Amino acid sequence: MRILNVSSLYPPNVIGGAEFGIQTIAAAIADAGHDVHVITLQPPPGIGNVAAAPSGAVTVHNVPLANIYWPFGASRGTASRARKMLWHGLDTANAVMGQRVGRIVRRVRPDVVLTHNLQGFSTAVMPAIKRTGTSLVHVLHDYALICPQTVMWRNGRGCGTRDERCAGCRVLTTPRWRHLESVDAVISVSRSLLTFHRLHGLFTDVPATVIHNALRAGFGIRREVAPRDGEFTFGYLGRVERSKGIETLLAAAAELAAAGLRFRVRVAGRGDAGYIDSLRQRWPLDNVEYVGFADAPAFLANIDTLVFPSEWLEALGNGVFEAYSQGVPVIGSAVGGIPELIDHGATGFTFTPGDFVDLAARMRRMLTEPQLHRGMAEAALERAVDFLASHRAREYLEFLDTVVDKAPRRRSA
Repeated sequence: MRILNVSSLYPPNVIGGAEFGIQTIAAAIADAGHDVHVITLQPPPGIGNVAAAPSGAVTVHNVPLANIYWPFGASRGTASRARKMLWHGLDTANAVMGQRVGRIVRRVRPDVVLTHNLQGFSTAVMPAIKRTGTSLVHVLHDYALICPQTVMWRNGRGCGTRDERCAGCRVLTTPRWRHLESVDAVISVSRSLLTFHRLHGLFTDVPATVIHNALRAGFGIRREVAPRDGEFTFGYLGRVERSKGIETLLAAAAELAAAGLRFRVRVAGRGDAGYIDSLRQRWPLDNVEYVGFADAPAFLANIDTLVFPSEWLEALGNGVFEAYSQGVPVIGSAVGGIPELIDHGATGFTFTPGDFVDLAARMRRMLTEPQLHRGMAEAALERAVDFLASHRAREYLEFLDTVVDKAPRRRSA
């Protein structure tokens, strides 16, 4: 099968886990003997890495962006509100990007096209792809079709129900939703994410499946649970900001410390310096260490339990199964896709989002019941095997076989 992916970013140009996830699946499908291509945005000179990614058997096609500025990284942060509004306006239906992608589709002649995150490409590529007569499957990685900023977080709280969506989101997504009529099927990285889109009336009448992400390169699965050494350590890995639940974790840590329990908390990830200083002042705990950016496999290999306290709708939560690969159980908030990955009471615990008392109770059990922790660590290692890239590639191929040649053809000259 010849498979063509369309993704705004692709390694070496990366801003989050989605790009690595797309690369991991693409490489695994290529390793299974299929012809895999990726169309991705080409950064302007001096920004990012213009050269095609070292991608093995995957063929990468770079496409210049037809919009007023590069939307990722520092360029986005320095743009004025007016420029951002203009950028988003163009991105709702960018016919130029549709034409550029359509030409590559005609040249490559794939059996199926998988569209992923499309910021910069615009969802206008969808009808352009469909006009070539190729089967089109959209892969949901985030909430960009509902919230153009993808964050689903406004005024200090989560948002996004039909009644709560702001006017800007409604206006900017209207053309995008019309483009979705070109989609023949959908793959979502979590049940939660698919359900949320269907709540808004999207993808209710096309075949759909849920395929979780896979362990990326660098996350080899440990052979056995590492022996505990030294003081029990809880770890946090992610952006240091309120929506990710860091304040809930610190409040829980303060509760346990006040009870006389001995443990450490290592916080890994970048965040606003002023905000981190405010956290230190509000929770002046000697056992909490802010380590900044950290290599994820090395960080996870040196903690006892990962805490994933997010308060916003995580599309999935790759950090959960990445921790499993190192024999690390997880305490995660029951929000978004996180509960789909945690076998409560077996590979870790879930807790009520934002409830530091509930979180503290789960942390206490990990800390004070060594046999329970050991059993969960062993179960986590066993569960990690489910997230091997070869397994996920097989699930993709099985679903794509049900789509290719069954979608209506609308090939144009």
